[in-house]
Amino acid sequence: MATIEPTAAPGPNDVSGSDQQAFDAAVDNARATEMVGEAVGSLAASHLLDYAGDMLKDEG
Repeated sequence: MATIEPTAAPGPNDVSGSDQQAFDAAVDNARATEMVGEAVGSLAASHLLDYAGDMLKDEG
């Protein structure tokens, strides 16, 4: 069975150092944005559930 052996030859997916840094920064930014989005969504859901609970208390 044939195996894939790593080589030092450049390939189509290789990027220069500055491109890699820009990509890494974009990935970090996307991760931070995702975390903030999840936190905001969680907070909004919490407030909505609290509001719904208060409305049910007022009705009952």
